[in-house]
Amino acid sequence: MIDLDDLIRQSLREHTHATAPDDTLAELVVAKGRHVRRTRAAGLAATALVAVAGLAWGWAALPLLAQQGIAAAPTMSRPTPSEPTPAPKATVRNVAKLGDPSEGANGTTFLRNDFASPTGNFHCFISTAGAGCSGEKWDKGVKPSRKTCGATEGAVLGPELWGGATAAWECGSDPHSLPFLADGADAGGKGVAWWDPTFGDSIPFPPDSSVRLAVLPYGKTLVAGDFSCSMARDGVTCSNAVSGHGFRVSRAKVDLGH
Repeated sequence: MIDLDDLIRQSLREHTHATAPDDTLAELVVAKGRHVRRTRAAGLAATALVAVAGLAWGWAALPLLAQQGIAAAPTMSRPTPSEPTPAPKATVRNVAKLGDPSEGANGTTFLRNDFASPTGNFHCFISTAGAGCSGEKWDKGVKPSRKTCGATEGAVLGPELWGGATAAWECGSDPHSLPFLADGADAGGKGVAWWDPTFGDSIPFPPDSSVRLAVLPYGKTLVAGDFSCSMARDGVTCSNAVSGHGFRVSRAKVDLGH
């Protein structure tokens, strides 16, 4: 194989005048060619080195770029499981099949359910035959005088509602309602069988704090057949859904036409 330097020398000899060849010029050309080749080789080597360095940097930076890309991407957060919505507490309880067996004035029998107001001032009952409330304290002029009752009928107890008749003041010698939890425990007699801590409240009975009253809380209602009794801050309301008669009783006022 002919060397490139030899080709350069031969070309110079063929294209120069007949004078003796200048070997110095040929050597300069050869040296220049070597310089060009070295420069080109160095440039190629530098380019290759830059390419290799760039490739190496790319591989090294790839995890970081990937992490930055992931960080920049919107985070898809999982919805936090919500707490189950608690079931609303019951405000009405049907007591038609509960209660203490009792007998009415006309000989009818029924199951009586007794309850007290949150203040403890009113003791009431409800049944499928009727409802009524008696009060411990009344504002002046609200409760009728004892003269309303006959000599053998006892004292005025409070308003009562029986059957389809209108409400009226009733008299008696014995209390018609006994809303007592046995010995202050969470259970009582049949007359308070409707009561439990999830529906009713309790407060101490003033004459004996060891005994507690079965309280119908504000906003709660007992239902027995056609009759219902509801507790509110302005008093107790009992009514007959069929006849439309009823009463509302509070310490300050009694409405017998409700």
